[in-house]
Amino acid sequence: MARAQSKLTVLTRPWHANFTETNHLGAAFMAEPHKFDKVLTRVFTASRVADNPLTAMTKGMGRTSEISSFDWEWELMGSSSRPLIAIEDMETGTTPGKYGVEFQIKLDEDWFKPGDVITPGDKKYLCRVQRESIADGDGFIYYVQLMGDDQAAFLDPDYTAVGVQWSKLFSVYEEGGDQSGSTTYAMPMKLHSNLSTYRKEYSVTGDAANQALVTALMDANGKVYKDYKWLKYAEAEYWIQWYKEKERGLWYGQTNNSITGANGRVARTGPGVQELLADSHIHNYSTLTEKLIREYLLDIFFGRVDMSNRNIVAYTGEYGMLAFHQAMMNASSPFLTTDTKFVQGSGGNLSFGGQFVKYNGPNGITLTLRHNPVYDDREINFKQHSSLLVPMESMRFTFLDFGGKAGMSNIKYVHKKGGYKLGYVSGLQTPYGANKGGLMSNAKDAYTMIVHDQCGIQIDDVTRCGELILSEN
Repeated sequence: MARAQSKLTVLTRPWHANFTETNHLGAAFMAEPHKFDKVLTRVFTASRVADNPLTAMTKGMGRTSEISSFDWEWELMGSSSRPLIAIEDMETGTTPGKYGVEFQIKLDEDWFKPGDVITPGDKKYLCRVQRESIADGDGFIYYVQLMGDDQAAFLDPDYTAVGVQWSKLFSVYEEGGDQSGSTTYAMPMKLHSNLSTYRKEYSVTGDAANQALVTALMDANGKVYKDYKWLKYAEAEYWIQWYKEKERGLWYGQTNNSITGANGRVARTGPGVQELLADSHIHNYSTLTEKLIREYLLDIFFGRVDMSNRNIVAYTGEYGMLAFHQAMMNASSPFLTTDTKFVQGSGGNLSFGGQFVKYNGPNGITLTLRHNPVYDDREINFKQHSSLLVPMESMRFTFLDFGGKAGMSNIKYVHKKGGYKLGYVSGLQTPYGANKGGLMSNAKDAYTMIVHDQCGIQIDDVTRCGELILSEN
């Protein structure tokens, strides 16, 4: 909602944006010649870098890359082997391979060599490639023979169908043979992304900058601004919004290379985390359980990541944290006893409670839960849960694996060298006070502060990440 509504509210003040005049302050009853002994406490959801979790875990932890261009590319090496796919059924009979007869399969690549032993996944059927493959249209025909001494055995004809995967197990040869098995090589994939250009400004007149306010201003760190000037509030508010907006861009940014700005140039935007994860492990859930989390994480890590390096972070909102806690409580209830962890104190001074924020799963999985205020922000998340009446986004779980090889992070904050800029456009008023004989860029009794940054987020391997998204359908 735009403003808090409460029966305790006795006064509301009008909002304004971008350019501040004394009229704005007067209309809000914040400008007055006398100082009163009052303190206005501001509550901000993203007032410090630490409250912007993605910035904190990347830039704040030194997981950064500096580049000299607006675009960047990186390469990702996959597995050095993979199954080949059957793209045409070459057999019309129902007993392929019976009596030791060769039969044909048509696969999508020319990888297997004579002597390679391949299987359609069922290890009951091992087939040896007997000849060099023959190119045929968009694929390659292999002549294979079913291995084994049972002459009556034959391949299940379902395994000759289109879409069946065939993998190499090993290669075998006769005495004195001159053939050898195949070797496959993985070639790196090239990925491309680009930065987003963020800008923000505020302007203030000389009279407004020096105007005394009715209330003292306290920032989110508890610091009270003793001089009660509008300028202090404007600066604090400006920087809070700046960091919050950049954090939103890192989560929600969408690739754009077509929308133009006022000067006709493209307002290029880089992808945020959610767009980057669109091709990762996405699963819609209705009820969060320990079993769901366990099976979901095993699916992410299985066969990809060594069991000694399966550490992942899940970002979620407050209600996601509650759902996680309840899921762990339900799973652990048979093992919980009355002890000093959940029941503390004695006599009439007992306290009860605790919250699960970490999960040690099977096969080396470690999950750490982190709060993401962006997912709770009602200012941008309008779709509500039908019964809880909180943003559905609050129960979204974004799983990010920050680990990498050789000390490199899988997720990085990327910024352009020299991309961060800050400057003032001054007239008779400057950020340092009244202009008394200095150079001016305009004739206004005002100045404008402009900040500019070019940054983005990079996820090297999205297959190690994913999202659980709540669905009420």
